[in-house]
Amino acid sequence: MSPRNDDRRKYLLRHPDEFHILEEGIDYQTHKEYVEYTETFDRGELSEEETIDLGDLLYDSHLPVDGKKKALTLLAHLGSITALKQIEKYHNNAEKELKQWSALALQECKMFLENTLTDQETGFISSGLGGLKNRLRIYFLVIPLEGKRFISRQRQVIKDEINLVARNLDVLVESFDLSETYVGFTSLLPLDIAVADFIEPGIKKCNELGEFVFEFYYATNLEIPNESEIEKIIRIIHSD
Repeated sequence: MSPRNDDRRKYLLRHPDEFHILEEGIDYQTHKEYVEYTETFDRGELSEEETIDLGDLLYDSHLPVDGKKKALTLLAHLGSITALKQIEKYHNNAEKELKQWSALALQECKMFLENTLTDQETGFISSGLGGLKNRLRIYFLVIPLEGKRFISRQRQVIKDEINLVARNLDVLVESFDLSETYVGFTSLLPLDIAVADFIEPGIKKCNELGEFVFEFYYATNLEIPNESEIEKIIRIIHSD
């Protein structure tokens, strides 16, 4: 299973020359709501004083969450240095229910500002697991053949071979979760590296040392599954 190749990966600008990856993880529903909401706003223009006044609304305890979402979106669409500072200041201490929304507003404002200051159009990508610089974080799950379990040596082979393929592709592997019934790990993939081009050669190299890894796998950029979810995923993979 591969990550959804939907509007999470094509954000706000149709054909930007360059993408920036939002490092913070953004859940899909928040992202979807923000995209739909922001499309109802045009670019705006306010004086520096008016922009600061708009930013001050974010600290008004009587302003409901929806009002603060609107203020953040309006600031983002100004695409000015003053607006950026207002969003950044709020985001550093944002209320829990607005933390992800303010992260999206901050990145959008940066994008508009950069497009204004340069000839290059930029866009940004957000996902549930976030990323780092030009890399998107992906969670992978590989499993043993049906009815089998990974022994200690096989788990080490998987770790070694995945790390080898990663080095060759400039992929950064962050951490492994080694189990008898699965091996899970998170990796940071450059945008020009497809999921299959990384994980499938890794599985192939493992099986060259003895057939023990199932050919189908799970990959997502939404969230890291818990143990109960992993059990369900394993059943689904084996039933395909």
